[in-house]
Amino acid sequence: MLKKLLTTTAITVLSLTATTPAQAIPAYYQQTITGSTLAQCNAAGSQLAQQKRAEGYLVTWTGCGHQNFGYVGVVGWSD
Repeated sequence: MLKKLLTTTAITVLSLTATTPAQAIPAYYQQTITGSTLAQCNAAGSQLAQQKRAEGYLVTWTGCGHQNFGYVGVVGWSD
C-alpha cells in the first residue's frame, strides 16, 4: 500500500512540474518619433524600427503623421 501511495505521489509531482511552465509576460515598449518634415520623421522611425528588428524584437511601425507644427510617429516593439 505504501509503495503504491509513493508511486502515485511521485507521478503527481512530476505531472505538476511538467504542466506548469513559467510563463513570461512579454514586455511592450513605445518610442515617439518627431521631425520637422515628414521625410525626416519617417527616416528616423524607419531606422529605429530596423534596429529593433535586428535585435530580435517584434516591431510595429506605420509611419508619421502631421501634428501641430511638426510630424509625429510611434515605434512599438515587444519581446
